[in-house]
Amino acid sequence: MSTDQMLSPDSRAFDYRNYETVMPLPQWGDLAQWKKERQQIRRHLLSCAGLNEQTAAFKAKGRVIRRFRHEGVIVENICIEALPGLYVVGNLYRPQVKKPVPLILHPHGHAMHARTVPLDMYSVPHRAMNSALLGCAAFAYSMIGFDHDTMQLEHRSLLSGPEKGAANALGLSMFGLQLNNSIKALDYLLSRQEIDAKRVGCTGESGGATQTYFLAAVDERVRVVAPAVMLSGHFQGGCVCENAPQLHLRYSNLQYAGLIAPRPLLLTGCTGDWTHHARERELPTMQRLYALYGAPENIDLFYQDEIHNYNRPSREAVYSWMVHWLLDGGRKGPQRIAESSVPAPATKELLVFDTRVPPYKGAMSTPKQLFKMWQALHTRPAPVSDIADVLPFDVPPKTDILIRSQPSRRSYRKRDGGMHSIRYGRFSQSSALECRFLTPLRGQRTFLLLRSFRDASAWRRFCNRPPAGVCSLIDAGCGVLVPLLFGHSGSAESQAFVDRADSYLSSTFVPTPDSLRADDVLTTVRMAQVEMGIRPESITAIADHELGLLAWAAWTRLTAQIKAGPLVTDLGGADLTAPRSWVKRCYIPLLLSVGGAKALTTLGKVTGSVSGVRPQDQALLPHRWKSSAERKNFDSLLGTATD
Repeated sequence: MSTDQMLSPDSRAFDYRNYETVMPLPQWGDLAQWKKERQQIRRHLLSCAGLNEQTAAFKAKGRVIRRFRHEGVIVENICIEALPGLYVVGNLYRPQVKKPVPLILHPHGHAMHARTVPLDMYSVPHRAMNSALLGCAAFAYSMIGFDHDTMQLEHRSLLSGPEKGAANALGLSMFGLQLNNSIKALDYLLSRQEIDAKRVGCTGESGGATQTYFLAAVDERVRVVAPAVMLSGHFQGGCVCENAPQLHLRYSNLQYAGLIAPRPLLLTGCTGDWTHHARERELPTMQRLYALYGAPENIDLFYQDEIHNYNRPSREAVYSWMVHWLLDGGRKGPQRIAESSVPAPATKELLVFDTRVPPYKGAMSTPKQLFKMWQALHTRPAPVSDIADVLPFDVPPKTDILIRSQPSRRSYRKRDGGMHSIRYGRFSQSSALECRFLTPLRGQRTFLLLRSFRDASAWRRFCNRPPAGVCSLIDAGCGVLVPLLFGHSGSAESQAFVDRADSYLSSTFVPTPDSLRADDVLTTVRMAQVEMGIRPESITAIADHELGLLAWAAWTRLTAQIKAGPLVTDLGGADLTAPRSWVKRCYIPLLLSVGGAKALTTLGKVTGSVSGVRPQDQALLPHRWKSSAERKNFDSLLGTATD
């Protein structure tokens, strides 16, 4: 059925991306520009993974559970504690030689028991065995929840299921846990005298390729990289272990893989999956980056007419690549090295334990234990640059303010006909929001009134018949700004966005509604400055208890960038140490991973007053922000702001 319904002009309501969205191919700029940007990308990647100084400080503890010989290769079944109570298990294959040898890490994709069961298209045991037969040590290790001896946690969790909101806020993801597993496995293995720490490679297929290029992106100890059938500009990975909060708000996997350059990188692709276009899209894009470094020979592609795979021909191409760079010093060799017919060890020989959870005191097996451990490792505020990085909103440049419609400027001073209306947004976002306003008389302050309106009708009623406290401000000649924030209009489009924002993996690709509302607060302040001549430092923000935490986050970002007036709000007695409080009232993924309330206090220069603060939380607030436990409604907040 056709319809002539007019849709919202706010493009953000329709800007929804997911893991199969086509993302723009990177434009690297010149080498100096890229080197500057790569630092920002790497910092953002670590923040998205939730990895910080505290997680890095935990020393990996490895144990050899069993050692045996198989077809001339030494195999060690190993368990490594990567975080308190969380273990990574795997098998170290190494040649029987006395001198240190190169190491190749072998993470695997989404095939159950892939580490211990030879599979024709994805044989991890054959890869590891052949690496050892060629003269390298090889460590094959399991994804979390993907073999009989690594079932501490359910794999498809954290970014899906009932704990999704809290996990997003805390920056806790299967992606981050597995990236940490790879880093800590490398820490332990490089402490072994049998391993040459200067010759390290990594290769994995599909989800294992995701682990491969993200490990190499953050850890330059990995010198040679071969991610198989994964790197794509239009498929970012569809599992929880390939996604993390905010990971793809700004950057694609190609940009993250760019952090590997100029280290040797072999891609593999095929006709039957998302690497279909690798020859004409992904490879040339990466080649342009390697050319900036003057290292075009350090990148290549093995491509075949095949379904999604890490089959024998592909493995043989990777053997050659690893030998070329790790054993032959970069000297040119054959395109492929034939895989040995030597059988892999039996599955039962490769299982590290006969239990689902390592038999050690403190080994975790429940989400509750995981959350407790993770929170204990995120007690300190992150550096200011990291805090700013995870707040996905900022003060727009003056030239970015878009005015869509408004009364004539000469009518701004008229105060006898009620509030004026202006529609505005940002050019860069094609956004659209509306604000009722009155400009101040000379020498008077302006009050930015932030309320959580049920819909546009409630907002209009408030503006047409403002409460007594607001009327007093108007009578005194003060300016008033009453924006209708994103999602508060009650429109079908905004509600559809809110619903989609809670869908599978949405936090990886799309800002939350609360992030967009915080963005609207900053847009409104800048619009008032640009269009009405109202200085930000003359603005006092007043936010009701439903928007108290959100207003604090927005005002923190504002005062970190420009001078601004005070914030008066009520926190409604929210527990500032509980993830549920932030999920309900200020759902900004990663905020708690960088310190939560402590982070906001560290970043911004918020002044004013705040009520509804639990006594035990007062120490978390900025010392310039006067706090009290007394709860205040909006009228009382108006009175406080004008005292």
